Amino acid sequence: MRDGHEQLQGVLSSIKFHQANFLIGVLEDGTTVKGNMLSPQVGLEYTFHGRRERHPRWGEQFAFADYRASYPTDLDAVRSYLMENCKWIGPEISKRLVNTYGKETLAICKEHPDRVASEIPGITLRRAQEIAAMLRNNEANEKLQLALKDLIGGTKVNRRAANQILEKWGQDAPTRIRENPYALIEAIDGIGFLTADEVARKIGYDFSGAPRIRAGTIHTLKEQAFGQGHTCLPTAKLLAEAGKILAVAPERIVGEIGPLEKDGLVVAVDGFVYLKSYHDDEKLVAEKLKVLARQTLPPGKPDFEGLADDQKEALSKAVTSGVFILTGAPGTGKTYTIKRIITSFPEVRVALAAPTGKAAKRVYEQSGRLALTIHKLLEPQKLGGSFVFTRDAENPIEADLIVLDEVSMVDTPLMARFLDAVAPGTRLVLVGDTYQLPSVGPGNILKDLIASGAIPSTELTIIKRQDEGLIIRNCHRIKNGEDIELGNSTACDFFVLKRDGDEEIRETILELVSRRFPESYQADPLREVQVITPLREKTALSCKALNEEFQRRINPRPKLDGVRFKVGDKVIQTKNQYDLDIINGDIGYVLDLDKTGRTITVTFENPERVVELPLYENDLDLAYAITCHKFQGSEARIIVVPIHRSFGPLIMQRNWIYTAVSRAREVCVLVGQREEVPQIIRRNHQQCRFTRLQELLR
Repeated sequence: MRDGHEQLQGVLSSIKFHQANFLIGVLEDGTTVKGNMLSPQVGLEYTFHGRRERHPRWGEQFAFADYRASYPTDLDAVRSYLMENCKWIGPEISKRLVNTYGKETLAICKEHPDRVASEIPGITLRRAQEIAAMLRNNEANEKLQLALKDLIGGTKVNRRAANQILEKWGQDAPTRIRENPYALIEAIDGIGFLTADEVARKIGYDFSGAPRIRAGTIHTLKEQAFGQGHTCLPTAKLLAEAGKILAVAPERIVGEIGPLEKDGLVVAVDGFVYLKSYHDDEKLVAEKLKVLARQTLPPGKPDFEGLADDQKEALSKAVTSGVFILTGAPGTGKTYTIKRIITSFPEVRVALAAPTGKAAKRVYEQSGRLALTIHKLLEPQKLGGSFVFTRDAENPIEADLIVLDEVSMVDTPLMARFLDAVAPGTRLVLVGDTYQLPSVGPGNILKDLIASGAIPSTELTIIKRQDEGLIIRNCHRIKNGEDIELGNSTACDFFVLKRDGDEEIRETILELVSRRFPESYQADPLREVQVITPLREKTALSCKALNEEFQRRINPRPKLDGVRFKVGDKVIQTKNQYDLDIINGDIGYVLDLDKTGRTITVTFENPERVVELPLYENDLDLAYAITCHKFQGSEARIIVVPIHRSFGPLIMQRNWIYTAVSRAREVCVLVGQREEVPQIIRRNHQQCRFTRLQELLR
């Protein structure tokens, strides 16, 4: 026994499954074993450490966490091993080898192929050399697997990352890791600074050396980009943030900025430090927008009849500008204004796009014109193992007028790729809502463009609908810093259910979604209702906690052993996978789980498509409840939002509740502490994002 685990010893007699270094095999005594193994070899004797499990379909199995291999000494086992692992060796040849060399058979075959060729009838020198190479390769693979386990075992390097290490570096992997564990960060997906630091600590790497300081500096810039939205950092802030994780003197960090810049990894300019890619992207955005804004294009033929004054202003600017920005809260007539802009140019090629599939579908439903996601518009294609957009400066988007919606969601890198593909002579209309949350990724594109004053813009402020209802009215009240209204309208579209404790709030939300909405509104709880909550984890009202309860109550199907999803689950994709035509934020439903083939089949919506993914190593999450950022750009018939002081003031700001409420098409229900709502609305201290786009545009 070790660490509460059982030890099992036996000879591997057959391999039932081996994929992505995951083995399901059978020992000579009939025991099924399963676990991670790089190169399983039938005939080898293994010592496994793990525990026995009972599978409802496959019976008892031994799940091992680690193992050691040793060559067989029993002569029958030696014969079996040779026949399974070496070409040219059958029953007769294996018998001759064992009869001649006995327990030394494997060693002699591996080390002395010339002797084997001269002493064993039926084996030529060439075949003996191939047999020796096979045995040496098997031994090398075993040693490599064990060496890698010694280096990364007990760290946060997961199985997928370990497989990538072996695929990328092969036999050199242990040496590379010992030389510089921080090389793992750039080489392997899913390994960041903190994990590499853990490996470095385990192997006794120099914590004050230049490789660690450089890696920590890059890590800080990345963390601040994706955690806080900064495209760059003032040097003083970089030193302070990097110093927290590196625990070295500031001058040591300053000393590595120059070498990082020389290596093309960062750019230091005007007291700010960028990751090189963000500097180049921000510069491209500014330069391309200046070119497009300065161009003189033939004016359109606008029709101002029936428009409100703010819409007339917007249409007038749009038809005379190379680039124009249209903003406004819900109900102010953005969609109708966009239609008038498009009809002002009846003879031109028009392209409509949005950041997500659901947002693109909304544009299509509202405009009657085909709209694509930005990613599809840019036509991604696999090249050398990664994806690139094929639409660029050399192969631009074929359109004379491009309308890009939900621009508040677009980060700097995506905007750079998009603008790179916009040809000179193209008219560009950017549409968004500045009161919503900013992009998940780095940058503050929409607000920076407006604040720069370099791009003509109009904000629509007049509500155009006669009976706007409480959803639209409250969106405007929230953006203006006013508390929500309840019950002062004939509209029955906005409700607050007062509950105090988080358990009480959770039970009410579960009851609403699972029973009351289906009964009262004939609403499909999966496709027409969306719960939006601020936290992915922590508290009983986080996505994680709510999703687990929703899955248990709404989806009665049994759970497969070791699989977190059930058939029928609502799921969300969390990373772009262009080869499968799915992008971050796509929502779908589980159609099938195949544990034998290790696949999960999901039907995604907007547009509808069926995708098969690995059962365990996928980028899916449950989506009964999701964060506001994940649902930005989308809408649902019914939106439910928990409100509780435990969420904290950092997240629960005015733009958060505004964005959540504005996702509702017909009904919005806030469940929780009513007194918290005005407190949230008063919090309008949106975090400053460090970018230099305004300065570059000016």
